[in-house]
Amino acid sequence: MKLMNEAGQAVYYNAVTKHDKTRYIVLAATGQTITGRDRQKSKSRTFAQERQAEAWLNRNGYTKA
Repeated sequence: MKLMNEAGQAVYYNAVTKHDKTRYIVLAATGQTITGRDRQKSKSRTFAQERQAEAWLNRNGYTKA
């Protein structure tokens, strides 16, 4: 699912199966970097629980496009 924030930055949010476990991936879509756990910059972020991913998306202002 594609999400946007007020700055016009887009991310893709998907649930995938890795090693027989469901993981939630947030992938930067517009060339920006997203912040990781220790403020490192990367193009994607992986979460083990859906509530963690949704909380991160809400904290960063991403809503459905």
